[in-house]
Amino acid sequence: MIRADYLSQGLERAFSRIQQARMRHMPVINDDLRVKAVGFRPWQGHSLGVMVTPWFMGLMLIPREGDDWSRLQLGEKCIHEFPTGVYEFTVAEEDGIGRYQMCTLFSPMARFTDQETTVATAEAVLRGLIGEERRGSAAATDISGEGNTTEPAASPQRLEERPLSRRDLLRGRFLRRS
Repeated sequence: MIRADYLSQGLERAFSRIQQARMRHMPVINDDLRVKAVGFRPWQGHSLGVMVTPWFMGLMLIPREGDDWSRLQLGEKCIHEFPTGVYEFTVAEEDGIGRYQMCTLFSPMARFTDQETTVATAEAVLRGLIGEERRGSAAATDISGEGNTTEPAASPQRLEERPLSRRDLLRGRFLRRS
């Protein structure tokens, strides 16, 4: 598995190059924001995190080292199940990154006014996606899909809750659940 700090630095360099080469004069750029790779961690043998740029924020899946995603067609939709629901990712490819999968959360980024709030939003989305906000950090520690897959016993109240939708996730509804 690629180290998270090494992966984050590489992603930030690649998306900074994209910003300078292709996005510099685009009207969708929010000049108050910078490129930032947020919270990358192992997930089912791959790396999962949130990519923040001045033009979009998205969940990003990077294949594990040695995995060949070349069989996936660019633009192909891939479905991934997380503790909070099912999400659709699109296959993309960039120089310096290779093939990856992206689920756009926000685009354009005009509603964000500063980097700190934007990064905090990305961190909250990631915690909500993997269920840390709902289950507690101890239950969500191993999201790699490797190792102990035993789920903690759900209380009757949790069994009656409706699943968290993507819209509710983005609105921060998981923060208001108990």
